[in-house]
Amino acid sequence: MDNNNFSFDELLKNCSFVPYESKATILSYDELHKFLKENIADNDVTEEIESLASDHGCKNFDDGFKQGFCFAVKAIKFLMKI
Repeated sequence: MDNNNFSFDELLKNCSFVPYESKATILSYDELHKFLKENIADNDVTEEIESLASDHGCKNFDDGFKQGFCFAVKAIKFLMKI
């Protein structure tokens, strides 16, 4: 990644960047997996729902990271003005 042209997407794709997953998130996915296995007989449907939920969670994480990063940068800029 070029340091002069910052890209969130490149940062999030970088293999040295490891996203944080809370225990609550892990437990939530486990509960979803258990619920789907118990209530849906078709494995293809179960896998599709899990895939969609995972994609949704990843997009939410990316958006939350971007928002938090922007907030941190703005906070640092504000503090540097004081």
